[in-house]
Amino acid sequence: MNDSTGDDAIAWYCIKTQPKREHVAAANLRAHMGVEVFCPRITYPKKTVRGKVKFTEALFPGYVFSRVDVAGRYRHLISLHGVTSVVRYGTYFPVVPTIFIDELRASLGGETYRAEEPELRPGDEVVVTEGPFKNFEAVIKGEVPATKRVALLLEFLGRQVEIDLPAQAVLARNQNPKAIAAKDAG
Repeated sequence: MNDSTGDDAIAWYCIKTQPKREHVAAANLRAHMGVEVFCPRITYPKKTVRGKVKFTEALFPGYVFSRVDVAGRYRHLISLHGVTSVVRYGTYFPVVPTIFIDELRASLGGETYRAEEPELRPGDEVVVTEGPFKNFEAVIKGEVPATKRVALLLEFLGRQVEIDLPAQAVLARNQNPKAIAAKDAG
């Protein structure tokens, strides 16, 4: 590290970032200060107008963790692009326990957690994300063996129609990526 004040002044702190700029703040902390940064992120599929798209966002929106000497390097720290401040109470900067950072890293398996889509089971409600039935709601009827396709019951023109689509063309209706991450990590 490039800290000149010694290891006893270095600890983990919570750094407030500009909205949606956590990754920018983390990169600048690493590049311009040479400090250790933990910016946990989650990648998950989400239904959009373009179909199912993978999104990556901060697990703690607006915050990153950095192991730095806040008192000795505060002015440099807050001058970095993407950083707005350090979480504090008056003049007190609370230290984030190292064990918290270590346990969070271990449970996420690194800095980016990839939320897997929930397993689709018969009876699950889904939304079709691509093709001619895009945005239609359907119910999983079953799995088509060895083809990674699912059979769906779809309400179409006043009657139920059975169709089969690639499994990646549907998204669980009530999918919450952060809830999936918490369940998988626990």
